[in-house]
Amino acid sequence: MRTAVRRTLALVIAIGAVVGIAAPAAAQKHELTVLAGLHLGGQFEDPATGHYRPADEGLTLGLVLGFPLGNDRILEVVWTHEQVHVPAPPDGGSDVDLRLDTLGVGGTYEWGDGKLRPFVSGTVGLTLLSPDAAGYDLELLLSGTLGGGVKVPLSPKAFLRLEGRGVGMLATGSAAGICGGGSCVLGFSGAGIGQLELLAGLGFSF
Repeated sequence: MRTAVRRTLALVIAIGAVVGIAAPAAAQKHELTVLAGLHLGGQFEDPATGHYRPADEGLTLGLVLGFPLGNDRILEVVWTHEQVHVPAPPDGGSDVDLRLDTLGVGGTYEWGDGKLRPFVSGTVGLTLLSPDAAGYDLELLLSGTLGGGVKVPLSPKAFLRLEGRGVGMLATGSAAGICGGGSCVLGFSGAGIGQLELLAGLGFSF
């Protein structure tokens, strides 16, 4: 698991370096935003019964690196981490705990000349699904987000970011769910996982 974390961090740094080089030198200031909020929704299928098992709401943490492209557009590299708890069904079974680490590339479009800066956002990327329990396989999912929000200036170099977005994660290859040792404890509902995220963050320009 530590190896997977190191590889994820290395990938974040590499993408950030490439995007930083590609951004125009005369562009507006770059941005770094620390995010926190709630993820809602997401359900799985119980392979034993075929019934759906919804996940509890939980905490989402994230970082956003922004590279302005001009004309109110910002190219963003976004990393989020969340713990997902799927409670046991009423008729028996066990809880399942998961970690979702997502790395996405996308951007925002802002408008408005006042103190509030509304924006729309979107990303595409990959999500690493890691079961907490030993003996289960890691799964790599395709992911995408679409949302919107507002930035509120706090000072010339700091701002508050409020955002809501929908998240979709799709299974890749033959991935069927949370599996290991020839059996699955949870299956994906349909082709993947859908969530709603409500986020707030403190951003800095530099």
